[in-house]
Amino acid sequence: MPSIPKITIKVPGTSANLGPGFDLMGMALKIYNQFEFQFPSQANFQSTNHKGESLPFAPEDDLVQVAYQSYFRAFLPEVEIPKYVCKMWIGLPLKGGLGSSASAIVAGLSLARRVHTLAFSNERQITDSEFLQFLAEWEGHPDNTLPAYLGGFVFATSCQGEPLRYFRKKFPASIALFLLTPEYTVSTEESRKTLPGLYPTKDVIFNLSRLGSWLYFLEKRRFSDLKNALQDKLHTPYRITESSPLFQITEKLDPHKFGHCLSGSGPSLLIFTERKNADKYKSILENLIAEEFKKQNIPYQFKRIQTDHLGTIIKQS
Repeated sequence: MPSIPKITIKVPGTSANLGPGFDLMGMALKIYNQFEFQFPSQANFQSTNHKGESLPFAPEDDLVQVAYQSYFRAFLPEVEIPKYVCKMWIGLPLKGGLGSSASAIVAGLSLARRVHTLAFSNERQITDSEFLQFLAEWEGHPDNTLPAYLGGFVFATSCQGEPLRYFRKKFPASIALFLLTPEYTVSTEESRKTLPGLYPTKDVIFNLSRLGSWLYFLEKRRFSDLKNALQDKLHTPYRITESSPLFQITEKLDPHKFGHCLSGSGPSLLIFTERKNADKYKSILENLIAEEFKKQNIPYQFKRIQTDHLGTIIKQS
């Protein structure tokens, strides 16, 4: 086996669902996890943070390694899997609704494909469409992994064994984004258990109409269309209930000129306004959020954020 160079992979965070697009839509954001891989002879899948310290999760929960090995089992089952040493720069909050799990999956699968090319060039190389299909199916839905890999706004479907279909757009520059991340965690698995098994027909029709509004917004780029497009009745009402720390925040956002949506299963909240009014409305948001979370004694982070249009970046040296 030829020697494998150092490989660095930078993966953006993502905001999935974007209101009505449950398991279908996501967008990459300029907040990142970065992974550095080396392949010394004594490597045995050791992983640390960039300071060499233990990671904030158990080794068996290391999705980078799990995804990396799953690629080889799927596409190169006969080869000995090259082992690595990994350092992680973790910029995404764990269980914050910003695609931390997806970033690990994308990093692991992207690494495996690059190692396939470098160390097993005599084996059949998989196509881009095969890789994207595998990436989309890994979590069972593509709304985080696809935008993390491709960048931009992505609408994607991969249901019931059908081939992946997607389109990718640049998010309109006329819109400003703010990110609110309360410092408590939400398990996606547990959050999914709060969702009903059946929905009223009128709620399904409501969400379908809002998906149409998203397409109209991406074409016309009007903020009034975006506010309408962000409305949802399939997951948000079951995740932001009256007992949720976010409930009063969202109630106060609605009378103002803001659009908002839960990021993934939360607790992060993505807030939208017109770029031309961003500075004016930032102070309103800061005061509103500070007042509400002071009452609840919840620490949080709040900042303006941009969309990432490049997706995953892979370098080797």
